Amino acid sequence: MKINLFWKVFSIGLLVLWLIAIAVGFISWPFHAISNVQETGHGIIDKTINADNAIYNYEWFKRQYENYLAIKAKIGETEAALESFKIEAGPRSQWNFYDTAEFNRLNSVLLGLRQTLNDLAAEYNARSKMVNRSIFKTGDLPVTLPID
Repeated sequence: MKINLFWKVFSIGLLVLWLIAIAVGFISWPFHAISNVQETGHGIIDKTINADNAIYNYEWFKRQYENYLAIKAKIGETEAALESFKIEAGPRSQWNFYDTAEFNRLNSVLLGLRQTLNDLAAEYNARSKMVNRSIFKTGDLPVTLPID
């Protein structure tokens, strides 16, 4: 009889502890959610202001802008080569197969360079609009790059 009483008391005690644990969980849940939001905010700030991230983003904007300027210069050179070719090749009605092929090649190069320039500008502009990246741009860089 003492053993049955022990198991009854033990079971009731276990049930009461379980109910208390559930009640504490419900009561503390809002505080846990607030704590998680706060920790997430600190994590984002830590990752954004991290020295490696700051250097990477600063260098990325500088490199991307210089790449943009280099492609823009190549476009100018290719346009000049195309115009020079048109003058040297004479009237289009007199072009042979090789003249047409060279004209098409120069046009293809020009088109590819323009598309590359637009891709560089689009990525630069997208990152410029990201708050966690744009803070690393220096004042000597444009806010956005034009897309043709």
